[in-house]
Parts: sequence; structure tokens; C-alpha cells
Amino acid sequence: MAPVWQLRTARTLDEVNRHLAALQAAGLLGIAEEGGQVTVYLPGKVDGLPVDGAWSPVEDRDWLEEWKRGLEPVTVGGITVTPPWRPAGDGAVVINPSYAFGTGHHETTAGCLAALQELDLRGRAVLDAGTGSGVLAIAAARLGAAPVVAVDTDALAVASARENVAANGVDVDLRVGSLETVGGAFDVVVANLDTDTHAALGAVLVDRLAPGGTLIASGVSVPRAGEGRAAYDRAGLPVVARPGREWVVLVGRRPPAGGRSASAASG
Repeated sequence: MAPVWQLRTARTLDEVNRHLAALQAAGLLGIAEEGGQVTVYLPGKVDGLPVDGAWSPVEDRDWLEEWKRGLEPVTVGGITVTPPWRPAGDGAVVINPSYAFGTGHHETTAGCLAALQELDLRGRAVLDAGTGSGVLAIAAARLGAAPVVAVDTDALAVASARENVAANGVDVDLRVGSLETVGGAFDVVVANLDTDTHAALGAVLVDRLAPGGTLIASGVSVPRAGEGRAAYDRAGLPVVARPGREWVVLVGRRPPAGGRSASAASG
């Protein structure tokens, strides 16, 4: 049986996830964190990765179990995100980790989940831009949002999200493509994207907000929070940055029709 290679790194999980695209291009099989140690699993030893550490081979039958042991359920407020092999309570969001980003472990995902729960989503239209695994769209649907539209330019991510949506028994309109494929206006737009993408798409995301609608944006590191705020200032939507350990969540509300601008969502 051919070995899988593991890269044990001193980097934090957040630091490793910053290089997710490069790791996926190298054939990423999984990432696990256990006892403060982050391990990246790949089908072979790869030179030149942006993540350094100690390489060693592991047998196929061993690495999968090691990876699974490292993925515990994550609870944010009233929402628990769990892999399908862990016991799930009523209302848990079940996400099968795969190619797509979003298991609930990353600080950006957890921040967006917390911000969504500050709003009354019952009967409100939600757009999840860059849905990845679909975790935020599924959580919004569980919180009563309808309709929920989720879009991603990555067809593999949407395929993963589609499986997760089906597993959770919720109604999400999943689409492959850019924001230009989504028309209309939404009460809530959630976008867990990188800083450069926020800068490029800020105006489009704001345009998708209905009057009085709330933007929840993450994927912006603490050192680049000013860039994230500036992107939405240029788009005419003042936002408040809520810093975490390494990442911020940007929250802003479009003024209601005939109303004044409000820089933070209150629900």
C-alpha cells in the first residue's frame, strides 16, 4: 500500500489555512490539529510549499484515522458544526471535510457564524458569496433564512457544498460562477473571502444588499483590517471591524430606503 506523507508544522492552523490554495494544488488530503500540533496530509513529499515542517510517511490505513481523530465538533453560539463520523445533536450542521474550505474550525468561519446568529434570519434572503463547503449557507438556512443562495467560482467546491446541503436536509440554491450570476437584492450577504477579493468585489457585494441589509465579511487578517474597511468605504458602506486573534469580521448595514447610514448591524 503506497504511503501518504504527513507534514508536521509549527505553524498555527490559521497560518496553514492561509496557504490552502497552494496545498490543494499539491493534492491536499487533509489537515488536522491535535494537541496544538498541525499536520498536513499529502499524497507525496512536495518541495517548495509555503508551509514548512518535518516530513514523514504514514500508511494509508493510518493517516485517515489520525486525520479524523483531529477533527472535533466546533460549537459557535447555538450552532455546532461536526463531521459526519462524530455524534451530532439535533440541529447540528454536518460538514464532510473535503476539497472545499469551511469546517467551522477556522477563525473566519467561526466569526461569520457568530455574526449570523446576531441577526433574526427568519424569512430573510441570504447570499453566501464564496460558499466553499456551504457551511455558512447551511447555518443560515438552519436559522430560518429563506431563500438562501450560495455561489462559488470553484465547481468542485459547489459539488462538495451540494453534498453537505443534502446531508443537512436544508434548502439552498447553489450556483457555480461569479457574483454576476446572482441577481436581485438580499437582506444579508455573507462573504468569507480573502482581502484582495474583498477589494475587487466590494462594490458588487454592496450592490447585492437590499436597503437595510447587513454585510458580514471575513477572510481579512488583523494587519490588513484597514484595507478591508477601505474597500467597503469606497463602495459606500461603512463597516466595523471586529478583531479576533488573527482575523477580523467586517460588519456593516446598508441604510434603509430614505434612512441614514449605519456602520454596524444590530439585528
